[in-house]
Amino acid sequence: MGGSRERALLEESGKDDFNQSLPMERDVLQILTEDHAVIEWLVERLRAARPGRARLLLFNEFARSLGAHQTVIDKTVMPALKACGWHGVSSDVLRGHMALKRLLAEAITVERDPAVFDEVACRLAPRVKAQCEMERHKLIPVLHGCLDDEQRSSMAVDAEQHLRRLLGETSQLHENADFGHDAEDLVEEAYVVLGSLPGSTGPPLPRH
Repeated sequence: MGGSRERALLEESGKDDFNQSLPMERDVLQILTEDHAVIEWLVERLRAARPGRARLLLFNEFARSLGAHQTVIDKTVMPALKACGWHGVSSDVLRGHMALKRLLAEAITVERDPAVFDEVACRLAPRVKAQCEMERHKLIPVLHGCLDDEQRSSMAVDAEQHLRRLLGETSQLHENADFGHDAEDLVEEAYVVLGSLPGSTGPPLPRH
């Protein structure tokens, strides 16, 4: 990275004051922390939303944000943990991640009958908060310990590419936005997720 090269040259020249003025590179730990804050905020909004269109719009935005975060875990974080030999990684984090993927897929594909949807959403919300908390305390410290600054910065670039691909430049919620197309895409992805999970040998879910 150009920034790393500039820092090395400035350190050799002893210009620490100018070095401190250089922009800091993004860190994957910062991205994960920001993800947690957004997802937990959306969970609280979802819990407080009145049943109906408003809740469905919030759920679609929540599902997109959580799905994007899970993609970062799968595509960026897991390969790094594997390269570290899974050293220090709690099995609770991995099991919780897979269980949450299954529950999100179920929530996306359920009949949008208010009673059924609310029941699944009520189960999903505390699981999401628990997983975010577990990643804060059992995943982020592991990544901090087994990766150096350059590796974490490189992972941040990869993570942001996934987030831009899935969420665009911003994931702000617009009350009047049409999420119909996004919901269809999420349903298709949910069937892929369910089919890839261990133990998913039951009959396929009905499509709506």
